[in-house]
Amino acid sequence: MSEEEALRRPILCGWKQIANYLSMGVRTVQRHERLLKLPIYRPAGRSCSTVLAFKDELNTWASRQNSPPSSIAYRSFHRAGADFLRVDSEIALTLASIALGTRDPEKRTRTIQSALRAYEVITRLRQNIAFDESEEANLNANLKRLKNDLRTLGQAV
Repeated sequence: MSEEEALRRPILCGWKQIANYLSMGVRTVQRHERLLKLPIYRPAGRSCSTVLAFKDELNTWASRQNSPPSSIAYRSFHRAGADFLRVDSEIALTLASIALGTRDPEKRTRTIQSALRAYEVITRLRQNIAFDESEEANLNANLKRLKNDLRTLGQAV
């Protein structure tokens, strides 16, 4: 491409323009530059200088990002989601255990309600998370134990 052709290409200047063009937040765009090789140029050559991007290159980059399973952002989102649901299921099991062991009716009611809410949230959110086999088996085992504990406590789930 000649210098003249390059000068005619639509250019975006600054993080805000680039973020608006991609319909993302500035920090998200900056993270995508680091992790997903978003095509950004720094004319001064320094990491803290002004940034530029060509619209056609951004369009090409964005079209390649439509295969989420291979992207770092996709894997990070699902890893965090799987970790959250695992921890939440362990907390819910702890609450159910506390409810099973207490004689205080008020404390029992509160912990049962918290465990039941956690169970409902986990079963709703798990549909949107991609697990590996061991994560899914672990979560299923926790939910099965939690469901049994809740039934023992007189809760229909």
